[in-house]
Formats: sequence, structure tokens, C-alpha cells
Amino acid sequence: MKEVERLRADHGFIGHPKAIGTLSIMQLCNGVGSSVVNAILIYFLIKQSPVGLGFSDSDASQLMSLFSTLMLLCGIVGSYVADRILGPRTSLRCARLASLVGYTMLALPFLGVYGYVGSQIVLCLGSMVAGRSTEALASKMYRKGDERSTAAFSMLYMLSNVAGIFAPIIVGTIADVFGYYASFAVAAVFALVALGVYGLTEKKFFGPVGLKPDDPVPPAKRNAFVLRLVLIIVVVLAVIGVLFAAGVLSVKTFSNYVSTAAIFIPVVYFIYIFKSKKTSRVEARRLLGLIPLFLCNIFAMWVWTQCISILAVYTDKGVNRMFLGFEITPAAFQTWGCILAVSFGALTTLLWTKLGDRQPKAPTKLGLGTLLWAAGPAFMAIPFALNQGGKDSPLWLLIFWVLIMLGEAITSSAGYAAAAEVAPVAFTTQMMTVWSMSQSTGAALNTLSVNFYHEGGEVPYFLTIGGTTALLGVLVLVFSRKISGVMTGAKE
Repeated sequence: MKEVERLRADHGFIGHPKAIGTLSIMQLCNGVGSSVVNAILIYFLIKQSPVGLGFSDSDASQLMSLFSTLMLLCGIVGSYVADRILGPRTSLRCARLASLVGYTMLALPFLGVYGYVGSQIVLCLGSMVAGRSTEALASKMYRKGDERSTAAFSMLYMLSNVAGIFAPIIVGTIADVFGYYASFAVAAVFALVALGVYGLTEKKFFGPVGLKPDDPVPPAKRNAFVLRLVLIIVVVLAVIGVLFAAGVLSVKTFSNYVSTAAIFIPVVYFIYIFKSKKTSRVEARRLLGLIPLFLCNIFAMWVWTQCISILAVYTDKGVNRMFLGFEITPAAFQTWGCILAVSFGALTTLLWTKLGDRQPKAPTKLGLGTLLWAAGPAFMAIPFALNQGGKDSPLWLLIFWVLIMLGEAITSSAGYAAAAEVAPVAFTTQMMTVWSMSQSTGAALNTLSVNFYHEGGEVPYFLTIGGTTALLGVLVLVFSRKISGVMTGAKE
């Protein structure tokens, strides 16, 4: 215990425990890897062999949305594994090793499509053991009430976005000059650096912190529990592999099945918490107020996944990317989104701090933010409607990013705060998990909606997304006072 207190009292990393320095480097490296996947993977999928894998635009878009959905769902399982089986330290080590293996598989040209499939499986498995281990470890490095913890989480968030600012430009250029496999090799190198830094500093900087799970499975049941979990994973992967080999499953049908499941999983989880004997009727009534806000976050994620699917293809094929005689890589447009995320995030934080008790309630924030999210795809219908066969100005995309990132800055923190506010006492942590499921549901919704997309049908496609999202935002704004009453009135 004395060693833990000594580590927590340390100020060796810019006023924080040295362990936060380790986590910061790992977060930066992990951010680079994630940025590589988000920025160039879809282009690798649609380029013809030997440059890429030669998938159709629609299949590539579905695969990107499917991967996003699976990573989010696996992350939920990962939080459970870290809490009950491995502990955050071991979970984080396994996840970073999985990242190294996954990116390395993508970087090996001779593996082809098998390398791609294998990498996606390994990365999902990494997410399945990690969950929120980085955040959990960071929180354990501070005593309760230590004001440095807020700054530490802000630092981790900023470093992730810093990686998102620079990585797409760099790896996009490398992909253009040396090929996509070289870009994936860069991600593998950063994953190796993260794993190396963690391995060299883990014992010294973390001591006994995070070695054991917070809510461990009883020792007598542990081995059977782990064996059962591993067997389930192996059987599921084997069955899926056989069905694909037999032609029973295709990319489209598999994506649709997973997406449908991802939509219903949070509904079942929510009902479980609502009906639980551990949830009082007062708490249950307050939970009802979260439902429209939950829907807002689903639709926001639906809009966001356009950026790594349909609009990513449009950036590559339909946008004039020449600037001062140089061609900007399509991956570089992801950088603009990260710059806006950091800028708008800082501005809204300052605004809410300045307003204090006078700031809008969560339903008002979610309603307004959802309207901004809706404005993005609705706005993108304009260049498609006006296009006469040439390439469009990049300004359309830049304005699209401004609209949705402003919406993200308003809705993100407000959503988590609302979920925390209405969480039943017995389900405080799990309520955060339920809220995060809205992201996987939104990604799943995009995987399904891509089925209705076809080249030349962009205007109705984006107007439908923008229109339905806007309708939800308007309804939440109109009934915001009533929703707030449901969420807070039961406290009386």
C-alpha cells in the first residue's frame, strides 16, 4: 500500500506520476495505428491488385462499418474481461501485442486478403481483452479527489487527437509513394514502440497498481470461465469461416447479421437494467429520459461512419485534391476533422465553464448538437445534386466536417454526463457501457443503410440520413424540458 501511495504522489512526468508518461506514449502510438486504419484502409480495400485488394466500393464501405461495429462491441466485452479476469495491466499488454500482430499482418503483401481478414480478427480480439484498460489504469494512478486526474485524461484525449492530426497526412503520403503496405508497416512500428515502452517501464512505474482485476471471478471458477470463453470464440470463428468457405455467407449478409444484432444488444441490456430488482422504480423512471438522448447518439454515429465509408470513397474519386500544384492525399482530410475536434472541444469546454449553472441542460445540448450532425449529410447532398460530371471543390467536405465536429463537441460530453446522471446506483459503470453501445449501434445502422446506397443515388441517400437525424433533433429540442423533468424530477 505504501508503494502505491508513493507512485501516486510522484510528479516525475510534467507534474504527474511517471506511469502517466508511459500511458501517454502508448496512447499516441495507438492513435497513430487507429488513424492509419481510419484514413487509408478503405482505399487499400478498393484499389485493384497488386496495390490493394480490389473490393467494390459498396463492399469496402460495408467492411469499414462492420469493423467499426465489431471493435466497439468487442471493447464492451473487453471491459468485462479486464474487470473480472485479467486486470487492466495484463489486458493492456495483450491488446498492444494484438495491435502489433494485426498491423504486421496488414503490412505483409504476400498474405493478401488473408492478411486483411486475419488482422481484423486479431485487432477485434485485442479490443475484446482491453476494453477501457488505459483509462482504468490512469484513474488508478491518482487518489480520489486528486485534481491532476482531470488533466491526465485531457492529456490522453489530446494525444490521441494529435496522432489523428499528423498520422493521416504522413501515412497517406507514404501510401502514395511506397504503397499501402508501407503505411501499415508504420502502424506496426508504432505498435512495437508502445509495447516496448510499456515492457520497459511497467514494473518500475506502475508497481502493483492494476495487476489484479477489480471484480475477479472466484478462483474455483476462473479456469472453467476462461476455457468456456476461449471455446466460444474459437467455435464462432470456425463456424463463420466454414459458412464463408461454403458460400452461405457473403460480406453483405454477414454485415447485415452482425449489424442487426448490434442494434438489439443495447436494447436488451437497457431492458435488463430497467427491470432489475437492483433498480428502484424511481431510478427506472429516470432512465426513460435517457432514451431519446441515446437515439441522438446513435444517429450521430450513423452520420460519422459516412466519413470512413461512402464519403471516404467520394474523397478519393470525386474531389479535386490539387493544391498549389500538389495533390493532397484523400487520407489527409481526416486531419481536418481531428483539428476541428480539438478546437471545438476546447471552445465548448470554455463556454460551459463560463456559463456554469446557466448552461443548457443535456437534452437541449443533445437536440442542438443532433441538428448540427444532421446538417452535415444534408449539406453534402448539394455537391452531388450540382455535379455535372467533374470533380468537386474540397470546400464541400471541409464545411461538412465543420458541421459534424461542432455537433460532436456539443453532444459528446453532454451525453456521458446525462448517462452518469440517471445511472442507477447498482449500475453506475454498466450505464457507461450501455451509453457507449450507442456508437456500435450507429455504426451498425450505417452498415445496413449502405445496402441502399448506389452510385448516382447520393442525393436521396444523404437527404434521408440528414432528414431523419434532423427530425430526431427537433423532437428532442421541442420536448427538452419534459425530458429534463423525467431525468431529474424523480430526485425530489
